[in-house]
Amino acid sequence: MISGRAMKIIKTNILTPVSEKELLFKPDQYLTIEGTKIKEITGEHRANYLDYSHSVCLPGFIDTHVHLSQFKVRGKHAQGLLDWLERYIFQEEKRAADQNYAAELADSFFSALAAQGTTTAVVYVAPNPEACDIAFQIAREKGLRIIMGQTLMDMNCPDYLCRSTEQSLREAVELYNKWNKATPLLEYVFTPRFAPVCSSALMKGIGKFAAENNAYIQTHLSENKDEIEWVKELFPESSSYTDVYEKHGLLGGKTLLGHAIHLADEEIRTLIATGSKITHCPDSNFFLHSGSFPLKKIIDSGIDFALASDVGAGTTLYMPEIMKMFIYRQDEYRATPAEAFYYATLGGAKVLGKEQLTGSLETGKEADLVFLRLPQEINMDSAEIISYLIYLSKTGDIYATYTAGRECYRKGKE
Repeated sequence: MISGRAMKIIKTNILTPVSEKELLFKPDQYLTIEGTKIKEITGEHRANYLDYSHSVCLPGFIDTHVHLSQFKVRGKHAQGLLDWLERYIFQEEKRAADQNYAAELADSFFSALAAQGTTTAVVYVAPNPEACDIAFQIAREKGLRIIMGQTLMDMNCPDYLCRSTEQSLREAVELYNKWNKATPLLEYVFTPRFAPVCSSALMKGIGKFAAENNAYIQTHLSENKDEIEWVKELFPESSSYTDVYEKHGLLGGKTLLGHAIHLADEEIRTLIATGSKITHCPDSNFFLHSGSFPLKKIIDSGIDFALASDVGAGTTLYMPEIMKMFIYRQDEYRATPAEAFYYATLGGAKVLGKEQLTGSLETGKEADLVFLRLPQEINMDSAEIISYLIYLSKTGDIYATYTAGRECYRKGKE
């Protein structure tokens, strides 16, 4: 249930990222929400407050790459990406043609996001415009910050999911016109699935419209070696997978590229030059044995990236689990809990161009908040709290979630 936006004062403990390496912890604070924003954070006593001093207040988690239509087929084992898509995912996405199923699925998905502390998500919906429209309607009701689009495919895919180039472009533009910024929390993202299932005409059409309208684009890049070989066969005139996207006008500052595991140095230079962003999906990469993300190389390059669940190849929406996998899956670079937290909060906001709006707890920013209930034995300092969050916390520890000042989840009021 979503409550209203009357001014609230909450007594709690604050933990927020300052940078990739630095955390700020403030115990016993009074956080005032007015309208959609954080009006004040102070240690001075305030009256008439909600007492959440049993919890730590964190910025709402940001999931930069997740598939709504795969939510119910998590944990389906396959030999790799392409086998997994054919055996499970395309069949599940076919079910979105049933509007009742699409509505039930979207309701379950957005409710789960809120209950697990995610306040902002970048979402793929099945290749069905009605399913995407339904998902936007429910996202609006749930009150989350959602950037979402219909997955587009016009070749090399099952007939029951394939749409013509003209139909794909028309449907995507219609959804963009209806839903992009329909509320302050909703935006549309153009969503070509990946190069092997998108014609040159489709990719060029998306690139042109997105550039003219400063719109988001999301797709997948270099997730799997078999996928990369397929791209070489389909686009022999291009020097690399990344070059395919550059030639078709899909790269730029509002382009979100999922995975980007197997990148040559020239591809990294192209991503730098175009300002394109990477959404890193460590749980999904591990699950499908796709490979290890070149974290040190990406950090050294300066490319902006952020963490993502990639459900359903990812097995959970709970972003602290993704933070843990981010740390566990690296050998060359020893990532810290502070870094993992940053890339699921303020780093995610930066990738989306929203770091002035959300991603950290600061006066004047949107009140996108998650309250995590702590065990009594936890010492109230940043090192212990962040370690508990990433290595030991469970979804049941989430006490409440607020997006833009509205309570969209509270434990016991599901």
